[in-house]
Amino acid sequence: MNAHSSHRPPDSGFKPLVWLRYRSQTLDNLLRLLSYLPEQRRTALWRLLPISVLPGMLDLALVGVGARLVGALVGTNLEDKMPGVKVFGGKPLDQTLWLIAIFIGLAWFASFSKLFLQLVQQKVTARIWRDLSNEIHARVLRQQYEYHLTRSTAELTTSILSNIRQAASGVISPTLRIFSSLISILLLSFGILWIGRFPAFLLLLTVILAYLGLSTLVTPYLRHARQQNLRLEVRSTHLLLESLASVRDITLTGTESHFQAAFSKAGERARRYAWMSAMLPIVPRLLIEPLGITLIFGIGAVPALMQGEPQKVLGILPFLSALAIAAQRLTPPLQELFHSLTELRGGLPQVRDTLDLLELPVERLTLGCPGVPSPAGMFPQHSIRLRDAWYRYPNTKEWVLKGVNLTIPVGSRIALVGSTGSGKTTTAHLLLALLKPERGSFELDGNPMSVEEVPAWQANCAQVPQFIQLLDASVKENVAFGINSNRIDEDRVWEALEAAQLEEYVADLPFGLLTQVGENGHQLSGGQRQRLALARAFYRNSGFLVLDEATSSLDNRTENEVINALEVVGRRCTTVVIAHRLSTIARCDRIYEFEQGVIKASGTFEELRQRSTSFQELARLERFNPSI
Repeated sequence: MNAHSSHRPPDSGFKPLVWLRYRSQTLDNLLRLLSYLPEQRRTALWRLLPISVLPGMLDLALVGVGARLVGALVGTNLEDKMPGVKVFGGKPLDQTLWLIAIFIGLAWFASFSKLFLQLVQQKVTARIWRDLSNEIHARVLRQQYEYHLTRSTAELTTSILSNIRQAASGVISPTLRIFSSLISILLLSFGILWIGRFPAFLLLLTVILAYLGLSTLVTPYLRHARQQNLRLEVRSTHLLLESLASVRDITLTGTESHFQAAFSKAGERARRYAWMSAMLPIVPRLLIEPLGITLIFGIGAVPALMQGEPQKVLGILPFLSALAIAAQRLTPPLQELFHSLTELRGGLPQVRDTLDLLELPVERLTLGCPGVPSPAGMFPQHSIRLRDAWYRYPNTKEWVLKGVNLTIPVGSRIALVGSTGSGKTTTAHLLLALLKPERGSFELDGNPMSVEEVPAWQANCAQVPQFIQLLDASVKENVAFGINSNRIDEDRVWEALEAAQLEEYVADLPFGLLTQVGENGHQLSGGQRQRLALARAFYRNSGFLVLDEATSSLDNRTENEVINALEVVGRRCTTVVIAHRLSTIARCDRIYEFEQGVIKASGTFEELRQRSTSFQELARLERFNPSI
């Protein structure tokens, strides 16, 4: 994340435009978007200025040379309202040949200058897209855990990958094209007005008014189409991810047609808005082009032809040629301007969504932030405690935890048991500082944890959840998680795999630690995936370990081996075990039974069997005897 991450940067790089921002929502959003670009990208935008001027100057030169050329061919002198081209003296034929050579050379030079300008604009646009994507990705990763609980993965995926690209191609790119086109239009308009005076002024005024009318008519429909297209794209992405993730269940239930119909329906609705989004921006351009041609001949040629004076028609040929060449050179930038303006104004929905993500406050600190202590200095000496902790999830009114008091001695192993939804995992997330109590406090050695201390505490923590997310990478990279491959300690990786009872399996693989596990570990069994997740936790040598149904996919023998490994490895750290199987929690120092967000009972295994009827029933159902 760049230097502008912690707050919205000022608009100092674009002061000349600031006074207009309150008059245009599109311009205001554009300036806000540009304000998040790094300084080097702003500098690159300003460097486009001289490159953008060159094509317009060359087009203006072409108009003057072309008019003089036609005048020389028909034997009529063009008044020096624009500087005439008089080269090397000589006869009219010699001058004509030189004018033709200069005209051809200017035409090639102008085309190459426009090609070069397009190349630079596309490169800058691509870099801006990457700048915005990187900035948003960094901001999303720096949000509190609660933020991710309330956002759809499909929505975030679409926003980060698709919407930002559309914002760059549909907003930044049109803005650059508008700027370069406007310079060419101004220079050519100056030349036309200098030659044609009032008729040329009437021509330009009519074209501008026609565009404004068409743009005003088209823009609301274009914005609506793009907004609906964006909404339906999110829906299609969501359906696609759901169906691909559920392919096993779809196969077993034979419900392919249901998911195909839902995806097809969303795509069919998006189809209408897709063609409207593509078609509406070019409507003004297609209508303005014949209007310009009509006006040129209507203003310049028709009056003279109606009077029936051949010499007068011959006399206006240089003027008409100047207008024709100017129109030929002016039409592309005018079309580009009209198309880009309509596209820019219609791209408002994508800009809004992009700005919403860019303006996310950076709420979560990291270890490298000022004021954050070292992880070693943060780990407690005596106890980890939740004091009268209350918590409810965002946008809900029901309390998930109600006045939980929980003290964990450092080095101990405790267990959290209870029915589904009783608050066990939420309690674990409070202990990991992923969530913050809405009431009460989380304390280390009796001291409430501050915001600056959270990253240092989390650096001491590891969690093995029931549903594991593995990287589409090698075994080694999954165990070392988030560490560059050339910095991974392979000896520690093997030690972690041995503790997780996975060493023999990995050693027998054709490529050992370098074996790819596939997307989310699809080449591994459920038990192997959980043991790989355990190895990841062991690799970190964390002082505080949470096992949330971490052995639920293991068979009894492997679970027993892992638990024995935990006896060795786990006693080096403080461990919280969440499990439904009593064999997993029997060796814990203390067990807390949760019910509807409160601690119903606590004690050792035997104490709970005596105090809690529900725990007795659980033991009876499993027919579990800890002495065996």
